[in-house]
Amino acid sequence: MVSVVGLDVLCGGMYRACSTWQYEVAAHLVEEHGNGRRLGYLASGEYTAHLRGDAKAGRGSRVIKAHEGEPSMARELIAGRARALYVHRDIRDVVFSLMHKRGKTFEQILRQGMIHQILANDRFWMAQPNVLEQRYDDLIAEPRLGVMELANHLGLELAAGEVERIADLYSQESNRARTEALKKRLEQAGVDLENAGNTQICDPSSLLHWNHMRQKSAGSWRTMATPQQIAILHRLCGRWLMKRGYSMDGVPRRGRSVSLSGLRVAIRGEVDILVGRLNFLVRALSVRFPKTAQAVKRMLGMPIESSAGATVWADPVADKKRANTSGEAA
Repeated sequence: MVSVVGLDVLCGGMYRACSTWQYEVAAHLVEEHGNGRRLGYLASGEYTAHLRGDAKAGRGSRVIKAHEGEPSMARELIAGRARALYVHRDIRDVVFSLMHKRGKTFEQILRQGMIHQILANDRFWMAQPNVLEQRYDDLIAEPRLGVMELANHLGLELAAGEVERIADLYSQESNRARTEALKKRLEQAGVDLENAGNTQICDPSSLLHWNHMRQKSAGSWRTMATPQQIAILHRLCGRWLMKRGYSMDGVPRRGRSVSLSGLRVAIRGEVDILVGRLNFLVRALSVRFPKTAQAVKRMLGMPIESSAGATVWADPVADKKRANTSGEAA
């Protein structure tokens, strides 16, 4: 059985699909059983930078969250120096959850290339060795089984009662309380939570965002999506959904007569898909060739944005308490 000591645990799960839960549980296990630490969310290239530093500082167990994979991660997995955790969810639910989380419309999410990125991330992680694949619906229904699977993947045998304790510690109710507490701290600090730029603020330890938990149940896309949006989702994700065993109920039938207004909507949808594809390709290009990608964006009039990952919240109250405690100890 493999030992977790010295391993990197890469949490690359799908957006809005319990990937943060996997990170929380993995970090808990590594800190308790592997004398390791959590590194939080790493943007593109940051994991490679950590590997370069290993030769000087040595390497202990680490837990990393990063939705997008990169070649250095693949090399570590192949070499057996890392284990990966991946969780997937009905992409239709993922899209509408992202819309809620980021305050975006369906068309904005599509044009940003997010649906293309979700599928690309899935291809990367599922092509790697040493990856534990879990399913969102299963983790929600049987979190204790999810904890056991994760521990086994890391080569850990948990003591009696520990599985239940960890599952309860990171249950939906516990995490909802954490997000509401973070939201309260942000409001007390005067942070404008209506500002779209603050939607990604998260707790530095758990990586839970203040708006992380959503009340909508699985399958909510059925009542929220328009026929055109459903058609686009099935066109882009239909094969993936069928392969993973997700329901294909509600797929629009072909061959129906189309009105002039319907034709206009369909044309706009085609344009949105093309723009999304272009944004995805430029983003992929920026990872490998950042200067070239910036030049392409300027030429096309596209905004040059930084990585849309987690924004760690530095709590001034907690920081002051820590500083006072350190001063007393000294």
